[in-house]
Amino acid sequence: MNALNAISLSVGLWVGIWCFATLGYLEPMVMTWITFLTWASFYAAGGGKAGLVKAIASAFAGTLISAAIVWLNGQLGGGVQGVGLVIFSLLLAVLGWALCQLSKVDLFSFIPGAFIGAASFFGAGAPLDGKLGWVLVSIVCGAVMGLISERVGQAMTAKAPA
Repeated sequence: MNALNAISLSVGLWVGIWCFATLGYLEPMVMTWITFLTWASFYAAGGGKAGLVKAIASAFAGTLISAAIVWLNGQLGGGVQGVGLVIFSLLLAVLGWALCQLSKVDLFSFIPGAFIGAASFFGAGAPLDGKLGWVLVSIVCGAVMGLISERVGQAMTAKAPA
């Protein structure tokens, strides 16, 4: 089987299994949509062990820096109206700058992963409680599903020894 067909079959198979597990049993803790973001991030980061590490590390950094920004916003009296909106907008500008600056460190050099982590945090409602941990768990699950689907696809393209 050629590589594209193998990876397509593997991803399709695992997406079905994963959706059954998460939507049927793991939601709302493990957030399916976040796992899909980091699943894609794994492939975009180059796949393999290096892609796994960069996808997770970058998304974790984006998530945790976003949480720090939201916490700081609350401490400074920021909000979404009037002067509070100005404060929050400035803090979000710092967030965008920081997510790019992280790429100077090899472990965090996948900028899209950092933005995926930030988007996951905000999309989950910017939780500063126990739900933040589930955002991080969802990130890991997605990247691991990427690795699993990649490995299964590779196994389907491997030629049998003669």
